[in-house]
Amino acid sequence: MRAAELKKWLAQRGCTFEQHKGGSGHLTVRRDGRTSQLPMHGQGKELGTGLVNKIKKDLRLK
Repeated sequence: MRAAELKKWLAQRGCTFEQHKGGSGHLTVRRDGRTSQLPMHGQGKELGTGLVNKIKKDLRLK
């Protein structure tokens, strides 16, 4: 799954996103008081399955 696809999936489930100053290439994802980090490096780069699962776990999503 690419980062843009995951961001869209998270947004559909009520997550909000916060960009970091200084252009770190990451977004802070927030949902119901929980947070996680979503790397937004490169357009076509695939995120690893472990990272996708960790973000979902951090936000209590399945």
